[in-house]
Amino acid sequence: MSMLIYIASDASLEEVQNPHSKTVSVNEALEIGMSVPIFMLEDGFDRDAPGTLLWSDTEIIIDTINNTVDDGGLDDDFFIRALGKTSDILTDKQFCVELEWVYYTEGRALRIIEYLKEQLKYTDEVEIWHTWMGGDSKKISNVTISVDELTTEDIKRIDSLDPWREDGTSYVHYCLTISAV
Repeated sequence: MSMLIYIASDASLEEVQNPHSKTVSVNEALEIGMSVPIFMLEDGFDRDAPGTLLWSDTEIIIDTINNTVDDGGLDDDFFIRALGKTSDILTDKQFCVELEWVYYTEGRALRIIEYLKEQLKYTDEVEIWHTWMGGDSKKISNVTISVDELTTEDIKRIDSLDPWREDGTSYVHYCLTISAV
């Protein structure tokens, strides 16, 4: 199982494409010089199927000695994409989008705040959830603030919370509700 950060609303939510990543077919990957797994080069594999591999113009450096991850820290290096309703989605709101980034940066948080403010033009509130997928607990920690109070520290906090066995025995799901007023 894994953690999931998503935004929920009663109004349709816009997707945001990551300008540093795109999905490509095997043939497109070969044309741009990407390494391709051997099994994708075997007979019978559809090399023209779109969206088979993920290409990125940024390099992720994982340092296991110092326990750090570096993706270049570009402010626009994140996705916001549609998310279907599953049992892992705990909100009652109709629309959900996943927020995906390697890690928090203040610049990314500022862009998320801009995004949330834009969404609040169409609804009274939005929620940011940080959950553990597959967790059987329904324990939810919910905080509500107005959009005027929303800061990068709030985004940093929701990102840094660990919903997996916070108390050592159960899962806790976190929800930050942001109201338009």
